[in-house]
Formats: sequence, structure tokens, C-alpha cells
Amino acid sequence: MKGLILKDLMCLRKQLTNFCFVMAGVLIASIMYVLSARFGNMAKVGQEMLNGNATQVDVRNIGSMVLVMFMLLPIASVGDMLYVFLADGKAGFGKVSATFPVPLKKRMLARFLTIYAMFGIGVAVDLLVAFLLSLLTDILNFREFFGIIISGASVMSIYSALVILFCVVFGYGKEQYAQCAALFTMMVAAVLANFDKVKYFVVEIMLHDKKMESTDLWAPLDFVREKGYVLFLIAAAVSVLAYFLSYRIADRKRGVV
Repeated sequence: MKGLILKDLMCLRKQLTNFCFVMAGVLIASIMYVLSARFGNMAKVGQEMLNGNATQVDVRNIGSMVLVMFMLLPIASVGDMLYVFLADGKAGFGKVSATFPVPLKKRMLARFLTIYAMFGIGVAVDLLVAFLLSLLTDILNFREFFGIIISGASVMSIYSALVILFCVVFGYGKEQYAQCAALFTMMVAAVLANFDKVKYFVVEIMLHDKKMESTDLWAPLDFVREKGYVLFLIAAAVSVLAYFLSYRIADRKRGVV
């Protein structure tokens, strides 16, 4: 199974290279941003917003949104399992995988463990950057940075687990369909989980032109920043469910993975 994990990681070596460049860029850009927000032009922009109609909470949350984007970039670049299936398809790996002396359960588990290996790398480096940034800015403290990183890694883990599941469902050569199906499933699940809020936004704000309250505007940011553990638990449940479904489907396909 170790060999299969190493094989998957080699398929993702391009993403690891991109991750190094993205990480360097994020580190430089984020440090420049927090210094500017404290001493430079961004601090002046924030003061001008306060002199207008913006509140201190609005200014802080706008700065938080920028840092959220910085924190999510490395995680988003480090582990898209779609490339593993594309590489396996080009190499014809599916034609020989069923003949390996490794049980199907372990072969499937190797795919999912690859997710956590990749995101573990991303989270570890991201936490180091977050620690440095928390020393330079009061926009976010380290606990809030940690929540953002866990939220981002959890969402990407859900996406990757669903990509694996749908790649097994559709088979080699249809990886793009699997990617679209994974994104669509996540969108539908997000809408259903927040149906009342989505209904309120569409009916009251979009159709009846009701003014959006500040608490409604920043609610998603507050959730990502303060309740990352919820997304972590959801990601764990989705990964376990996706693993068992993938195994059952692959078993019916005579172990072709």
C-alpha cells in the first residue's frame, strides 16, 4: 500500500511543485499586505472607509477576507485527486491494478490516504505562515487563522473524496464529469443545508430589494473563522462514506481502480 501511495504522490508531483511556488508567493504577498494594512496605503484606505459609512467591523472583516484568500490558495493548489486518475488512465494502470497482490480495500484506502498526506503538508506549512502573520497583524489572531485553515482543508478534502468516488463511478476517461459531479454535489448540499438563508437572500434581498444586514453579510466569514471544526467533522464523515461507497462500486467492477 505504501508503494501505491508513493505512486499517487508522484502523479501529484506537479501540484507539489506548484505548491512551493504558491507558498512562496503567498508568504511574500501576505506579509506585504499586513504591513501595508498596519503602516501603509491599506491603513489609509481603512481610515477612509471609517470616515465614510463603513464600521470598524466592516474594515476588519474586509481585511480578514483578503487573508482568507491567502490562506486558502496553498491548500487549493496542493491536492486535486483528479490528476491521479488522469495519469493512471494515460498509463493504462486500471488494466493491471486488479491483478496486484494488494486487496481492493487497501488499494482504495491508499487513494484516500493520499488526500490526507497532501493536505497535511499544506496545513502544516500554512500554519507556519499563519503564526508569522499573527505576530504582524491584529486583523486575525492565530486561533482564527487556524479555523480558516482547517475550514479550507476540510472543504478541499470533501471535494477530493467526492472526486475519487465519482471517478470510480464513471471510470477512466470521464474524469472531467467526475469533477463536475463533485462540485455540483457540494453546491446542492450547501444550498440544502442553508436553505432558509438562501431563500431569504433570494426572496427578500434580490426580489424585494431588502437591505442586507451586516450580520448576514459577514456570517459565512464568521462561520469559517470560528467553526472550522464543524466542516472538519463533515469532511471526516464524507471521506468515510465516500471510501465505503467507492470500495463497493469498485468491487462490483471486479476491482478495477
